[in-house]
Amino acid sequence: MKYYFKPIHLVMLMLVSLSISSCLEEVEKEESLITSEDFIDGVFYVEHTDEVYQINIETNKPAKFYPNTELQTFEIEESGFAELELPEGVYWIDCSFDESPNIIQTIPILIMKHKANAVRTVGALRKMKEDHQGIALVLRHTDARTGDDIVDSPLPEWWKSCDPQVARQMDENGRRNGKKIGDAIKKLQIPIGIALSSEFCRAVQTIEAMELNHPIITDSRLNHENANPNELMFEDVFDIIKENQTAGFQLLVGHFNILTGNPHRDLFRPFNMSDGFLMKVNSQGQLEFVGSVPLYLWSLF
Repeated sequence: MKYYFKPIHLVMLMLVSLSISSCLEEVEKEESLITSEDFIDGVFYVEHTDEVYQINIETNKPAKFYPNTELQTFEIEESGFAELELPEGVYWIDCSFDESPNIIQTIPILIMKHKANAVRTVGALRKMKEDHQGIALVLRHTDARTGDDIVDSPLPEWWKSCDPQVARQMDENGRRNGKKIGDAIKKLQIPIGIALSSEFCRAVQTIEAMELNHPIITDSRLNHENANPNELMFEDVFDIIKENQTAGFQLLVGHFNILTGNPHRDLFRPFNMSDGFLMKVNSQGQLEFVGSVPLYLWSLF
């Protein structure tokens, strides 16, 4: 016996098939996810305070959380809840969903003051491969605890010397930190448009340690206060950024005196050696503060 379908039956059959297919696709699309609003593009952001603060990692399916065994971490309940008194930094927590317990997801936890700026900064760094025009990374030189600045040295322009008997120089930790920053910049594929340094050897050495294979231009306006007549030299730093805004991504390396009088100082202090901050020239030609880039932030990349 042969069966014949009327056109209306064929239409109904197609609709039922599409409905089943759609349902199956929805089931397949439902992944195990971290659903907390503070979990953005693979990073969990926590606002640092000087008192006890809490985190609570939420998921769409049952999961368990554990301290990571190899990276900087902290104690956390299996539910994803923790009370913390940790300093700012990047920490790592492991997560496994009950439906696939053998698959471990390691989650970076970024604890910083000014969380909104931290989100913006990480997002900007990740997009900087394409969107880097008019953006400047301003760094304090990396660790330099070898020797001292001999301000009364008879040597002309003593601050340019790489002799620790004449001027303070980068140490081994500074070289490691410089390479760490450079490795992250290369991993993010940020194209360096111009690299500017103070005339002090430790600042030049900082860029050299990054191994970016880019020529270094020295500018006395970035100099340490021991060889800089301008106490509020951050204004000169801002001028340098504006002057070179068409050069692409700018890398500037200076000293602690960038902090003095800087209108954004509360957003990026304490500004230790190897720390930095991002600035951007907007469409009106004005400088905007993007966010703080402390040394530990590069661990995310």
